[in-house]
Amino acid sequence: MRVAIVVNCLKLGGMERVAVNLSDAFTAHGDDATLIYLKNRPQDIKPTSDVDVRLFDLKKSVLKTGIGALYYFICKLVNALVSKTFPLLFAYPNSFFFKRKLRQLEAEKGKFDLVIFRGQGTFEQLWPLHDDRFVYVCENIIKPHHYGAFSSIVYRAIFDYKNIVCVSEGAHKSFQSLANIHNISPLISKVISNPNNTPYIREQADRTEPDMHPRPFILGLGRLTQVKNFTLLVKAYAHLVDRCGIHQDLVIVGEGKDRENIENTVKEHNLEHRVFFKGARKNPFPWFKHADLFVLSSRFEGLGMVLLEALACDSRIVCTDSDGGVRQIMDGELEKYLSAQEPEPLADKMYKSLSSSWSDKEKSYIEEKLTEFSGEKIVSEYKKVSYV
Repeated sequence: MRVAIVVNCLKLGGMERVAVNLSDAFTAHGDDATLIYLKNRPQDIKPTSDVDVRLFDLKKSVLKTGIGALYYFICKLVNALVSKTFPLLFAYPNSFFFKRKLRQLEAEKGKFDLVIFRGQGTFEQLWPLHDDRFVYVCENIIKPHHYGAFSSIVYRAIFDYKNIVCVSEGAHKSFQSLANIHNISPLISKVISNPNNTPYIREQADRTEPDMHPRPFILGLGRLTQVKNFTLLVKAYAHLVDRCGIHQDLVIVGEGKDRENIENTVKEHNLEHRVFFKGARKNPFPWFKHADLFVLSSRFEGLGMVLLEALACDSRIVCTDSDGGVRQIMDGELEKYLSAQEPEPLADKMYKSLSSSWSDKEKSYIEEKLTEFSGEKIVSEYKKVSYV
């Protein structure tokens, strides 16, 4: 099978890492996989296998034409008057050049059987495209009125008469609600989860990190945004320090716009000597392995791949109970480590997890859970879509 996976860029991020994992998974199972990215930015993450990586620099292609450059500035002007419209308007020339570049690539490699687009940002740039081979993957919960008064028009343009895949039951429920609100008619809509490359994660977890935190620590890892709710983690950690006298520090790995807010919360609780910011890491897995506990404190998650990554590294985990897909992972033997989105309940779950180790029953369940998200299983599900 010949498959292409299309993503906006290859920066450090969960969605981008999943796109790389998926391309690796197809290649590992004997398929010809091509990973296409659209923005000419540095590649922070790359496939581990023999995946063909191609840049489709659509913006450059458009701007090289005189009329395209003029249209670009018109779109920018309209966006200044009506926010969030730029990618939707600029999608017309983007889609023209994407089709052209895809035809050129297929002339070289042969026709693709399946083209998988990942992420809302990618959808927006290429919404005019229609092809039965194209699959659009919704990575997260979708806000029904994100585009204000134009939401119905925009969402129908993006999703109508297309093959829609959601990464979890929660994300699928969100999409079905969106479809009902805005009268969207997809060709198909179904759930296919993300692949987790457990052998690769365990191999990378054994690598040496030269500046690994020298003392025992609790780990928070991800983009520093309000959605990830690291301020809640800091407040729960403050409860643990005050009430339980825990000896572990709190280490936060990641970067983002909410860092200043998180740092202010640390200062409010006088924890500057106990909370450490380590920035974004290309290889986060040693941090999972060396942590006494990993905590995911998000307000919502499309699936929560970091939970699977932490489990692959044999890390203890605690997670807030939120909309989206975390309950698809945190069920069965792991449900006891779900917490309400409040500091004290989260602190209680963290202390419970810190005070115990995985039982044999829990270890067996975790291995079953990791198998559930294996590349082989996810690839087979995508191949079924190509025959619909």
